Amino acid sequence: MTSILQAFIFYALLVGVTLAQDNTTTSKDKGDKMIGWVSPAPRRTTWSIIWSCMSIFIVCSWKCVHLNIPTHQEAKGEWHTLQIKFLPDITVWPKAPLWKKWRRKVLWMCCIAVAPEVGVSLAVLQYVKASKDLKNANTGRSRGQKQEYTMAHAFYVQMGGIVVYDVPQPFAAQQGQGATSRIDALEVPRGRIITSLEELDGIEVKISEHEIKDLSKADIITKAFAIIQCTWLVVQCIARRAQGYAISQLELATLGFIFCAFIMHAFWWSKPFDTESRRVFPRLLQSGAPSRFQSFLSMDDLTESNPELCQQRVSELEKDRLFHFVYDIMTGHTLAEKITSTVLHVAVLVFTLIHLVAWNWEFPAPLIQQLWRWFNIGATAGFILFEVILVVCSFLDLLDVPISTYFVGICLVVVGIIYVLLRLEVLGLTFYCLSSMPERAYTTMDWLAWIPHFS
Repeated sequence: MTSILQAFIFYALLVGVTLAQDNTTTSKDKGDKMIGWVSPAPRRTTWSIIWSCMSIFIVCSWKCVHLNIPTHQEAKGEWHTLQIKFLPDITVWPKAPLWKKWRRKVLWMCCIAVAPEVGVSLAVLQYVKASKDLKNANTGRSRGQKQEYTMAHAFYVQMGGIVVYDVPQPFAAQQGQGATSRIDALEVPRGRIITSLEELDGIEVKISEHEIKDLSKADIITKAFAIIQCTWLVVQCIARRAQGYAISQLELATLGFIFCAFIMHAFWWSKPFDTESRRVFPRLLQSGAPSRFQSFLSMDDLTESNPELCQQRVSELEKDRLFHFVYDIMTGHTLAEKITSTVLHVAVLVFTLIHLVAWNWEFPAPLIQQLWRWFNIGATAGFILFEVILVVCSFLDLLDVPISTYFVGICLVVVGIIYVLLRLEVLGLTFYCLSSMPERAYTTMDWLAWIPHFS
């Protein structure tokens, strides 16, 4: 009976939609023409172009940002509540730690959306550090240690996912007293976040790669949305240019962003996404330690005795080691470092050069076209200058010529600031070009409507 009813409803809807497409009548009372099914206009609109691009920027930047684990206080996600008598508590506003976590996420999203090359550099830096750490840890692994580490372990430790604590030693027995009369007073265990697999030497870590991946909050819906939108935009842009139709400068910039997003996902493939939980492990227990320390303590237990631990996290950018990491990658010595360095160079260079594809495109005014050319040439030259500085430093290092780290740092900062300013100018011109585009930029290709996408 239920199946018959469902079939009847489906048939009624199908007939109604079919009739609506040709249903045009005139009202007897008001004389207004009654319009049936209205299909979208067979042309693109400025809003449809903006939506197709901005949806990719928002979703991909959200999925690309693989931030480190927030502080324990931020992970709790506490809210201010309004208490009314005889009513349940009403959630009003997030507390400062939760707001700080959200703000960090949004700022990184905006940074990667505006300058995806920053995200590529960060992903490469973290990948190189994790791979080095993994190699050293597996090489120096104790024979009796059963745990074999993977890249997932290296990333999880790097992002601050492992906390260890030393089991306190009991005080020495008082002279003339037996072991049963030892002083029970013990120092409270103090946990610390580790950032390297080598620091786990002598610690029995029982966590599999599958468990670490389960901690990731990556969902299939947003991933599918991002893949569908990116695929549709790439196919559309290639097809339009192949058949002589114009595309907007915003779509061109989005293609460059998609390329960088793919590189970021490749390097962060093994890193858990949006993980907020840590695992706590003790060091090897000493003989005589009380039984209450022979079981694992939780983060709540450790933060009660050490409030500072509740507000600690591993920063995405270690300021004291950032320059050395960049220098090591840019001037890689091993084969793996050279390959990684090449990928980073190509990714950033392709992103800057892809904007020059619009060299002879139509712009709202000749001045805008000239500004577009010069700003993008300047950004490309800035990146090349950045590379030249690092190559010169590498050459001088091979000749054992002393290098002023402070002077090199100042040069890189100045070049970086100029590059950022030029990129912001290009971004402004990208949106300004939407104010006036050639008519063929709005022409629709009918067969593209059959490719799945959201509009």
